Amino acid sequence: MKMLFKKNVFITILNGLLLGYCGLSFAHNQSGSFTTGLVSAVDYYVVSCSDDGNGAPAYLEAQVKDMTANSAKVNILVQKGTTGCSTKACAQFSIDTIDSDTGYSPLIKLSQASGSYNLYVSHTGSGTDSYDVSVHCKTATNLHTGTAVSAKQQQ
Repeated sequence: MKMLFKKNVFITILNGLLLGYCGLSFAHNQSGSFTTGLVSAVDYYVVSCSDDGNGAPAYLEAQVKDMTANSAKVNILVQKGTTGCSTKACAQFSIDTIDSDTGYSPLIKLSQASGSYNLYVSHTGSGTDSYDVSVHCKTATNLHTGTAVSAKQQQ
């Protein structure tokens, strides 16, 4: 009986750790803020999509949430290369039109396979603004795959 109890405790702890790991592996959010107050401020990130064992990346999806209640709206532009632009978009834009709510802007998908995508975050007015960007690289069958975000410019 004592051994069964220990086994159940072990399984419960292991399941908790595995669920925690899954949650971390699917959460790719990049938070930031514009502190210069300039309307021309742009934060720039590079998102790398790779095969992490789940399959080759087919597309990147992204959306932004404006976390500051003011008149300026936060938007994103995702861009990758120029090959295949006649049949697939090489750049997509999305703007969060409602400040300080729990919702994100409309989801955008850029189908340019694996590699590095440029992610630009800007806002439509002067002042400070905070944001949260959600990005995910996915396979052709919509499985989450390798996603890494690196900051290049913060304004």
